[in-house]
Amino acid sequence: MTFPDPRNPLPPNDSPTSDSQATGSQTPTSQIPESIAAPEIYLSPRNLENLHAPEDIRTPWGGAELLIFFGFAVVTFLIFEFTAVSYIAAHYHLGRRQLLQFVTTNAGFAVGLQAFWSAVVLIFLLVIIRGYHNAPFWRSLHWSALRLRTVPASMVYSVCIFGGITLAMSVGFISHFIGQKTNLPIQDFFHTRANVIWLMIFGIAFAPFFEETIFRGYLYPVFARKWGVPAGIIITGVLFGAMHAAQLWGGWLEITMLIFVGIVLTAVRAAARSVLASYLVHVSYNSFLFLGFFIGTQGLKHIPPMH
Repeated sequence: MTFPDPRNPLPPNDSPTSDSQATGSQTPTSQIPESIAAPEIYLSPRNLENLHAPEDIRTPWGGAELLIFFGFAVVTFLIFEFTAVSYIAAHYHLGRRQLLQFVTTNAGFAVGLQAFWSAVVLIFLLVIIRGYHNAPFWRSLHWSALRLRTVPASMVYSVCIFGGITLAMSVGFISHFIGQKTNLPIQDFFHTRANVIWLMIFGIAFAPFFEETIFRGYLYPVFARKWGVPAGIIITGVLFGAMHAAQLWGGWLEITMLIFVGIVLTAVRAAARSVLASYLVHVSYNSFLFLGFFIGTQGLKHIPPMH
């Protein structure tokens, strides 16, 4: 007769065990109803909330990872900004006033810093999702093709693109009649042709992809699981507007309109169940705004002070 080792509660290898004993308290995936079944990578004890969540908001990460992400993003941005500004000041021997003017009016510097920081943040997400959670990167972020059973794919993509144009026209219409504040911080970047080109490249080619991946891919699913889809849409939209608040400080209408845009983008993501949908709306929204500026300045030949 053998006595079980209290330090090792598992039965001896030669003892017969039933399936229920072998699996312990874990619920076999086969017993989960098909309507709420999730990929095996999402069924860890840390993310049991995924069991009852719609497929498009299941992720292997939760609220704790969001706090780590926010901390990493803020700290790295402050470090990169301090390092870049210190280098510029030392290399070009700029005084405090000259340095402030350079940082607030040179779009190439601002875009370069933002692009580098964004790339580091995306790499951090890749390490967390692929390395820590051992989950597929794009599928976990819900970057997926748009498919509707009764609607051709080309029509779905067209609706998203024209939806972004309509959103840009609506925001411009409301801003025109309510009135816009002048002398916003971001307007200092729109006084030279080179600056505008830098902003166009970043605002069309990179910013929509990065922001949709972070806000609609990484943040929104956790908020939606925790507080429900409507609350998740609003919280994500508010955070999206808050991220741009420094560029528009003092222009409360502009900040409010960006929060509105963020809510619309998240609602599109929730309705289509894919980040690709909100990305198409976002990139067409930004493209239409820059196209209007391009036409209004006759191909950037006459860039007037913005009023």
